[in-house]
Amino acid sequence: MRLRVIATDYDGTIARDGALDPAVREAIANARKRGVLVVIVTGRILSELRHVAGCLDFVDGVVAENGAVVALPNGHVTLLGQAPPLSLISKLTERGIDFKVGRCVVEMEAEFADVAIELIRELELPLAITFNRGRMMLLPASISKACGLRQLLDTLSVSVHNAVGIGDAENDHELLNCCEHGVAVSWGSQRLIDMAGHVIEGQDLSAVADYIDHISTDIRLPIETTTHRKLILEEVEGRTPFEIPIRGRNILVAGDSKSGKSWLAGLLVEQQILQGYTVYAFDPEGDYSSLASLPNTVMLGGGRLLPHGEDLKMLLQQGLSVVLNLSHLSHPEKCEYIQHHLPLVAEHRRERGFPHRILLDECHYFLANSEDQQLLDSKLDSYTLVTYRPSQLPGNVLKSVDVVAVTRLAESEEVDVLRDLLDDSANSMTDSHDWYEQLAGLSITEAALLPPTEEAEGQLRRFIVAPRLTTHVRHRTKYFNTPVAKDREFVFTDNGHAVGESAATLRELVASARQVAPHVLMHHNQHHDFSRWIAGQFCDHDLANDVRQLEIQHKSKGMVDDFATRLSEAIERRYHNS
Repeated sequence: MRLRVIATDYDGTIARDGALDPAVREAIANARKRGVLVVIVTGRILSELRHVAGCLDFVDGVVAENGAVVALPNGHVTLLGQAPPLSLISKLTERGIDFKVGRCVVEMEAEFADVAIELIRELELPLAITFNRGRMMLLPASISKACGLRQLLDTLSVSVHNAVGIGDAENDHELLNCCEHGVAVSWGSQRLIDMAGHVIEGQDLSAVADYIDHISTDIRLPIETTTHRKLILEEVEGRTPFEIPIRGRNILVAGDSKSGKSWLAGLLVEQQILQGYTVYAFDPEGDYSSLASLPNTVMLGGGRLLPHGEDLKMLLQQGLSVVLNLSHLSHPEKCEYIQHHLPLVAEHRRERGFPHRILLDECHYFLANSEDQQLLDSKLDSYTLVTYRPSQLPGNVLKSVDVVAVTRLAESEEVDVLRDLLDDSANSMTDSHDWYEQLAGLSITEAALLPPTEEAEGQLRRFIVAPRLTTHVRHRTKYFNTPVAKDREFVFTDNGHAVGESAATLRELVASARQVAPHVLMHHNQHHDFSRWIAGQFCDHDLANDVRQLEIQHKSKGMVDDFATRLSEAIERRYHNS
């Protein structure tokens, strides 16, 4: 993912005894010239920071008072908390305790913690205590460095998922957890070092300057397999969840038609969106429309407004997750749309850092030749490619894959391609000859990780696919509006003879059911023909079960007067409101 911002603590991280290290100041200036924003996140009172650091225009913003105060270089200040209660100030003064008062925080020596707790309880104040070395701060309970940083980055139109956080002390845990990549200094708190994704080694602050110089020369965040943000692949009661980090990793999801590959890909997208990442899904068949029910997510296309060119650029500015439903387009139109707009989305990501992941379903159709391969930004990666024909993907696309997840895959030609992805070291250890049987035998609820995925540990690693929050309807818009093959149409019959109009889509099924004679409708109803056709042709077992219940209800009543209406309502509810 794209590096957009470095958020650093002040005292003990880039400053000693209040004085900013000159080498760090120069490194900050160089990083900003390269287009990386730099912000300070400190427990200091803002006025004190200005006193020791001077004018704060050498950074792009400041979070002061441990998150309670957000300041921009132009002087604009936002308070996230209320001023300290006068009752607390009076009590501390009465006890002769030396303390400092900021816009929202009260700061004092940590040795007075017992007194502070006593007063908070006595006065029934909604305050929290945060320690920083030998000092402590009393501040509103909801305030932290994390919430202050989020406020600042929202103002700057930057995501915390494009941020590196650097700190040294107890009050920096929230900062490092909030940022996509958390970094501690080797001379800081041991507990912070233990939880950090990276540790800056060295004896003085110049090591931080070197680190800032180094990381700001690359546009992408480090790929970190120990990240605190992971996706759950399997969650079975009584077992440790099977998780993987996917930051900066290309994912290939492969499997036969109707094997659950889009369900698995949708699970990964869903979890990322729920963690606050933004995802753009190029959805040729309408498989991901239900993701629009997630926070800050929209679905466009599918017969409705599909953004083109400048409209898509404006949409990208909003920081939303977007499903681009191309199911209403012909195949040539889908190819043209993706060829023009996939690079446009990647270009915005390179400039602004989001969307954090790009999904391309049915990718073998769009990446088949050498020109198509240039649709992918190989520098930033973070693609999820979904296909039932991995054999049709170019070799360099396959070699760029870091994670291989497979649902049922029965064709040996396709399995052979995945076996070829084994690197030399894995080849010497892994016998992949049983992959054919194992992959062909995966149930609809199972999948497998394959090498070169690190978490597969050189083996085929089967797992039960974790449940999703959102529903999934396979090719929902396609089969509602686009006809199936002629020999798969629903044919209404009367004593063995075709009557009325046959139905090639669910839309036509509803229309035709309203036109046939009641006794014809009763005949098909009694034999559960409607529910069997829906289950057999579309694999939409949820809708099939709903329709079967309607068939049973109307069969028991011996009447079908409103069956066509109820059938229409069930299909409309499933395909337009879910």
